[in-house]
Amino acid sequence: MESGLSRNSLPLQDGAPTWSADGWNGTDNQGPADEEDGGEYDPESVILSSMPAPVVERPVSESPHPSKKPKTAGGFIIDNSSDEEDDTPTPAPAHTSNTLKPTPSETQARPFSHSPLQQTTTSQDIARHSPAQANNEPTLGATPSAAPATNATRSRLPTDIVGILEDRIKEDPRGDIEAWLALIDEQKRRNNVEDARAVYERFLKVFPHAAEIWVSYLEMELSLDNTVEAESIFTRTLRAIPDVKLWTCYLNYIRRRNDLNDPTGRARQTVSQSYEFVLNNIGQDRDAGSIWQDYIQFIKTGPGQIGGTGWQDQQKMDLLRKAYQRAISIPMANVNNFWKEYDQFEMGLNKMTGRKFLQERSPSYMTARSANTHLENITRGLKRTTLPRLPPAPGFEGDQEYLEQVRLWNSWISWEKDDPLVLQPDDQSTYRQRVLQVYKQALMALRFWPEMWVDAAEWCFENNISSEDGQDTGLQFLIDGLEANPESLLIALKHADRIESTQAAREDDVNKAALVQAIREPCDRVLETLYGMIKKLKDQENAIVAKLEEEASLSNAATGNVDADEEDEGEIQEKPSAESLKASKVKAVQDGFSIQIQMLSQHITYAWISLARIYRRLQGQGHGRGTPSVGLRGIFIEARQRGRLTSDIYVEVANMEWDIYQDGVGTKIYERGAKLFPEQEDYFVEYLKHLHAKRDFTNARVVFSQTVKRFKEKPELIPKLKPIYTYFHNYESRYGELAQVKELEKQMTELFPEESGLNHFAARFSTHRFNPITARVIISPARQMRPKAIMQSVEQPPFSARSSPRPAPQLERSPHFPAINSPKRPFESTDQEDFPPRKLARGASPLKGAAGRRLDQQRRAQGQSTHSYVTAPAPLPADVNFFISQIPPAETFRGPVLSAERMVRLVQKTPIPSFGEYKAQKEGASQSTLSSTNAHTRHVSSEYAPYQDSPGPSGRPASPYGVSRAMAQAVSYRSSPLRPGSSGSYEPPPAVYPAPNAGQFNPLAQNLNPGNAGFAGWEGYALPSQYNAPSTQPQQYGYYQ
Repeated sequence: MESGLSRNSLPLQDGAPTWSADGWNGTDNQGPADEEDGGEYDPESVILSSMPAPVVERPVSESPHPSKKPKTAGGFIIDNSSDEEDDTPTPAPAHTSNTLKPTPSETQARPFSHSPLQQTTTSQDIARHSPAQANNEPTLGATPSAAPATNATRSRLPTDIVGILEDRIKEDPRGDIEAWLALIDEQKRRNNVEDARAVYERFLKVFPHAAEIWVSYLEMELSLDNTVEAESIFTRTLRAIPDVKLWTCYLNYIRRRNDLNDPTGRARQTVSQSYEFVLNNIGQDRDAGSIWQDYIQFIKTGPGQIGGTGWQDQQKMDLLRKAYQRAISIPMANVNNFWKEYDQFEMGLNKMTGRKFLQERSPSYMTARSANTHLENITRGLKRTTLPRLPPAPGFEGDQEYLEQVRLWNSWISWEKDDPLVLQPDDQSTYRQRVLQVYKQALMALRFWPEMWVDAAEWCFENNISSEDGQDTGLQFLIDGLEANPESLLIALKHADRIESTQAAREDDVNKAALVQAIREPCDRVLETLYGMIKKLKDQENAIVAKLEEEASLSNAATGNVDADEEDEGEIQEKPSAESLKASKVKAVQDGFSIQIQMLSQHITYAWISLARIYRRLQGQGHGRGTPSVGLRGIFIEARQRGRLTSDIYVEVANMEWDIYQDGVGTKIYERGAKLFPEQEDYFVEYLKHLHAKRDFTNARVVFSQTVKRFKEKPELIPKLKPIYTYFHNYESRYGELAQVKELEKQMTELFPEESGLNHFAARFSTHRFNPITARVIISPARQMRPKAIMQSVEQPPFSARSSPRPAPQLERSPHFPAINSPKRPFESTDQEDFPPRKLARGASPLKGAAGRRLDQQRRAQGQSTHSYVTAPAPLPADVNFFISQIPPAETFRGPVLSAERMVRLVQKTPIPSFGEYKAQKEGASQSTLSSTNAHTRHVSSEYAPYQDSPGPSGRPASPYGVSRAMAQAVSYRSSPLRPGSSGSYEPPPAVYPAPNAGQFNPLAQNLNPGNAGFAGWEGYALPSQYNAPSTQPQQYGYYQ
């Protein structure tokens, strides 16, 4: 026992003693004057002679290695040499310098015979153990009743369905919903009503908003005519669960219990009140259309006649009108049917008043109809289940699907918050009811998603939502959310924040202590759950390790022992290989559980950090004397007593001590953490930052040197030195001497040879925002900033004709039928242009008969081809694709850019004459050009006779096509279906009748006058002028001269 350990000190945590309140404050060496101001805060009141290297603080009792193995047979414990010791409580271990080794009483009291299925921890078990007992006393691995339970678990027969399902539920009560449902069905199949009822109650404690199971439970009770239990179920569920099916069961029960043929009319009044009660609570649901339909039908079957003049008739019409008007303003699937029925109802009574009512309600109906369409688009793919599932871990199966469901629910909630039905100005209560209803339905499906609970509570806080009995709805959301997710630190901290924000703390210590206890209550719930989960994991780890050791021992016993005399000297023994295999399996199991425990320790640590900040705000620095804890120091002592802490809490508490109170105790806490976490590089970086902030440069260099020396002793720790060297080199580069900086760079080059020494030199002058050494200066943008060639694909295909600089000529194929992939074989990835697939797209068959002719006429009138049946675009030729690939991207263009705005403005301001004006101006220009040309024409000499075969006066053969006719033909040729490349159908040209006396050069007419009948087939034909006749080119562009 070390001399520095006081009588009231606590057991060690991973070899590090947790000092008591007296040892913390140094009361052993204090006088009365020192006790009044709280004394000195000294974590080093306990001096350690040797210190191990744990990562997480944990109680000594959780060492997984037993000192003596119990006797087993067939995998079960049959005898233990320390049975008497098991029955007696284990005393607290004596604390020596070597505290990581378990004591014999500890190891003998923990037989490793548990099955993983028997390691569940209930809340009663957690409540029975005090914090000190749970973390400082040895935890017994098995009780006298644990071995029979394990025996029963392992000896389950395949026919024991109920027992197998019970084991599954005990192991995973929130995750294995299938086991719950199978157990309920099994009990109902066996007609065990009481057992089935008990399973229902157990299930509904874990999933209290599972409407489907409530309905099944209700139907079972009603089938047994157990109306008392049925009404109890309605009382427990209707207000809390907004489910249409559950409320429909309630209506069916009311109608079943009330005969409408009652002459007194009380039954009908009761049913009517039930309908109003249901519609006021669930009528806004988008699936409540069936309830509205039943209600309208119920009113129609009531006393009175629609269209009558009696008071009862008028009352019936008013009720029916009111029901229709409420139904058509709700976005439901059958809102259109309700509008049609309402239209027939109003117009059947009185057309004049009916139009008035319809006109008044038409905006509400149109809003509801459009909202229903929008809501269908938003919720497409949403699974509105009431059986929640645990969210899959990121990267595992189902994680993206779960996140998609969360996104869809959030989209629906945001849509409701935006108030698309415009309810806030006139009907604030309905608006709030709709948003709350969507939140509750989302939480039925996402019960284990803490963010949804906090979001719902936050919205209630912002809108001051309270229940009918005056309770805070947002606070109730947090309470229910913590009940559903007892391990969620988010919900607990939000609950604590709400309490701290709404309850003002008084100046006296009593009220502050009461407020602190109220705030930490939800956090304590989370801490108890997390500590219980760690205990369960440790039990499972011990059970699996024990099972592996048992299997290894049985395997060795089965192989038998070989006589040493009969063995050859060079024979390889099998036993060492079996031992190494067992050791590797055990290590793999321990590493897997260690990762899970480390994650839970992180959550525990940050829960204590949050409490430390709350305590500091309300009670200040505090002290470590007495219970309950007071202030920052009190909660830190309590956290260390509970254990399972990481180094983060030491950093946070030490920084608060120094930054807020400028107390040197912060340095002592850092020193204490350095002994508890000697291999965590991040912790030593924070330690060095603290020493530099205190301007304690000497101790900073000492801590750096000792840390580097200790890490170098273990080669596996050398990579962890990199962040320590990086920080210290950065600090010395800014504030140190050049010799020290160079020495650090030399050491870094030796320790990390994979890094260049130039990087260390550049790090002297860089900051977290800019590195002037590695940042390149642009000297010649034209040479240094050339754009990269844009490739069509990142993938590099193998060499083929397509990958050559110039594509090979392609085979001919039909331009109307592009190639498609065959459904029986994959599409060729290379050279598919050279060797096209044999499968071609089949064009649609044209219609036959009159229908086909009409379709062809319509397409011809619209300028379409009668054979354009293939809708897929034809692929571009390879040459065109090659050309496109050579064109540089648009951003590299440096020439003038067309201004679309100015171009449109130019076209807009350009005067365009009408067709009549254009024709008149064109004809006038043609005539003026013709007259001016004729006035300056030289006459042909009369010495030469005209050509005999020429029909015209010009002496050359006259073309049968006039100028205007040729231009008309040219224009019509562009739109003709006979033009090459056109896909139109063939149309014959106009009929031409040959003139008599056709000659060799002019088969139509020769030496005929314009008035001859031979020109009948050429409308508007004019004889061409002589050789000196004016050209027709100015006539075509006469308007622009």
